[in-house]
Amino acid sequence: MPVSFSENTKPLRLPVDVLRFLRRLAGKRVRPAEPFEELQNVIGYRFRSLDLLKQSLTHKSAVAAEDTMGLYSNERLEFLGDAVLNCLVTEYLYLRHPGKSEGQLSKIKSLVVSRKILGEIAQSMHLGDYLIFGPSEEKSGGRNRLSTMSNAFEAVLGAVYLDAGLQDVKKLLGRFLFGRIPEFLRDERHMNYKSKILELSQRDGFGIPHYTTVEAVGPDHAKTFTVQIDIGGVALGRGTGSNKKIAQQHAAQQALEKYDKDTISSSHKGVIRNELVSD
Repeated sequence: MPVSFSENTKPLRLPVDVLRFLRRLAGKRVRPAEPFEELQNVIGYRFRSLDLLKQSLTHKSAVAAEDTMGLYSNERLEFLGDAVLNCLVTEYLYLRHPGKSEGQLSKIKSLVVSRKILGEIAQSMHLGDYLIFGPSEEKSGGRNRLSTMSNAFEAVLGAVYLDAGLQDVKKLLGRFLFGRIPEFLRDERHMNYKSKILELSQRDGFGIPHYTTVEAVGPDHAKTFTVQIDIGGVALGRGTGSNKKIAQQHAAQQALEKYDKDTISSSHKGVIRNELVSD
């Protein structure tokens, strides 16, 4: 049986100065009790300490001027929630898939705990509506930023863990994450094309695919990158994106569609022959 930590884990208490700061912050920001009531209804958990919930929703931009050590934002709770999330997702996958290897489970877990997936979960909860921001982050669109929302989701998990223990976090994940794992695995948008093409390339003896940035256009804050992928010396695809990682994924996706071992092998041998002749 999996070990249950909730039976022996006592909720931790926040330092008095942190509690005072959070209460002062709640008074300055327009965050009446109703939104927090709504959020508790959404997540299906009622906090014993509302201060924990408030801290989990407090972005660093809201407290930057007074919080030089990062104690009053949700960053520490995010750190804790990330560890709790990884523990529970690992346990769930281990028990749910007894026939899968460690490598297969690791790949699934990497997808499930990715910022993209957690951001989608946070969006489904409308978590962004409840976050507490500073003016600059609010204006820059932080409320809709997937990375910010995924961080907040982990912080909420950390807050629930401190408030009640591991079993209540597991219930929350059961409502919002575990049941959607098959959906995420079926969705091609979540496939790691780079990982898949790497497996094929190494399996067939072509080594590691080579990615080359062939173009970067636009202003520094909004560049578009074009990346080419070569396998065995053969150009198999190009992809574009707002950063190199996205462009590489698109290039790898195109390479998967064109991948043919015999064609690459033939061209690869030709390249090697030419190189030997030139020497």
